[in-house]
Amino acid sequence: MKRYIALAGLSLFIYGCSGDSPEEIDKPHHAEAPLKIVSPQNDTQYTVGDAVEIEISVSDAARIKNLEFFFSDTLYTADLKAESQKITLNTTNGKVGFHKIYFSYEDEKGEKHGDTRTIVFFADSAPEQLAAVNMKVYPHDKSSYTQGLEFYKGKLYEGTGQAGQSILGEVDLNSGKIVRKTNLEPRYFGEGITILNDTIYQITWSEKTCFVYDLNFTKIKEFSYEGEGWGLCNDGEYLIMTNGSNEIVWRNRHTFAIEKKIYAFTNESDVSALNELELINGTLYINVYQEDRIIAVDTATGKVIQEIDCSSISSDGRTPGADVLNGIAYNPETGKTYITGKWWPKLYEVKFESR
Repeated sequence: MKRYIALAGLSLFIYGCSGDSPEEIDKPHHAEAPLKIVSPQNDTQYTVGDAVEIEISVSDAARIKNLEFFFSDTLYTADLKAESQKITLNTTNGKVGFHKIYFSYEDEKGEKHGDTRTIVFFADSAPEQLAAVNMKVYPHDKSSYTQGLEFYKGKLYEGTGQAGQSILGEVDLNSGKIVRKTNLEPRYFGEGITILNDTIYQITWSEKTCFVYDLNFTKIKEFSYEGEGWGLCNDGEYLIMTNGSNEIVWRNRHTFAIEKKIYAFTNESDVSALNELELINGTLYINVYQEDRIIAVDTATGKVIQEIDCSSISSDGRTPGADVLNGIAYNPETGKTYITGKWWPKLYEVKFESR
């Protein structure tokens, strides 16, 4: 049975994200390429752990030199014989999501060519089902369209959205009051925030800009990036960012360049609309936009290992005029986790427990 993937046009998406597209690969100046991938076809679906059989057809070995096979932009096998053959790819403990298989070779003039396909992997087990349990309720500023929420050295920080209303602020946990803030220019729609080495990073929705501040909220510099910005956290070395799709990227904190990428997949589907996120004890916890659930994602593979039902919290916090669940903050000094929503009057200390 074909499993569900929310994102349309998978091949176009993965080529744009992970490497050269077929249009960008140099084609031989002959009527027919001397090498073709026979199988699998683009977007063929597998489960992590499956043995993937890859078949290539070689029609003119004399036009092929230095044949190599790449899997997800990593060299898998070098110095292959220039002949039709099958290769079995072992995917045990591999990443879920989109992967590119690519055969590269040089022609008789030394020019590089190749053939590529995209395949999709789903998790090999269903996520554990949990629920968010309310432990304590705190007030929250109803004017805050919460986009980012984070504790740093015992203090709670919040980034908010909406053009003309976006701020970076420090919040008093017990009163919910914003004790200090800086406003973004009206043209910016603020999104996620994170703090690393006394430096605050705040991304924007569609303006493709990340603002960098010191702890006094003095802007130090800006970064530019492609696409949208949604959620932001860090692992102590890299910035971890979502963009509203099923993609999660690790960015260099000095350059904002992408260093690593994973995709969130269960055993049945991808999970898209990934929003605000927090790294808690090595696991990513991520709001799914417009849903009353949080997913927990394995950072090595992208597997969704837990789904957390937050409907009981949301039914209490989403009062008239309030918007969706969004905002996860973990205080490493106390080991406590907090969640809230956009324009919610309350912030909740929660535990994630088995249903």
